Amino acid sequence: MHTTTSIPNPTSFTSAPLRNRMRVELNAPVPEVWALVGNLERLPEYSAGLDRVDVKKNASGQPEEYTCYFKPMAEGGPGPVARERFRWREPNQGWASVESGPSDFGTKNSLHMVTLSPSGEGTLVDWKVHYDAADLEMNRSELDKSFADISNRLVARFGGRVVERYVEGTPAKTK
Repeated sequence: MHTTTSIPNPTSFTSAPLRNRMRVELNAPVPEVWALVGNLERLPEYSAGLDRVDVKKNASGQPEEYTCYFKPMAEGGPGPVARERFRWREPNQGWASVESGPSDFGTKNSLHMVTLSPSGEGTLVDWKVHYDAADLEMNRSELDKSFADISNRLVARFGGRVVERYVEGTPAKTK
């Protein structure tokens, strides 16, 4: 069953503008998609760039923080690490996280916000990323490549279609 609570406005967590966005319609009900997308430890199942994700939970078992360990960008080199803490999380509806400490990607003031909503017979997944960075072009480009991979893997898994991939400063891409 899909509950409806208020989805926070991204500006309540960051002043950074929206830089990248991915929207996919999946041919599966919200709870089935949430079982994958709502469990960050499973992110490597649909993101080729990740080795693993560790999730830290509070005393009641609710996720508080997560650390993404990315595969090395250059052979033999270290993989980037990103630490995030949850600012909002509502089962079957979505989650939002902000950077926790320095970023190996050179971003700051970042926010990942993922929302799920019923769409026809399936689920619309909307993943927005707000951030500031010294090298905006590299970050926008690399995140778009990641979103291409993630959206294609989610569609392959559940069926459906890519609705949009947005990169700030370029026309939206659809598939």
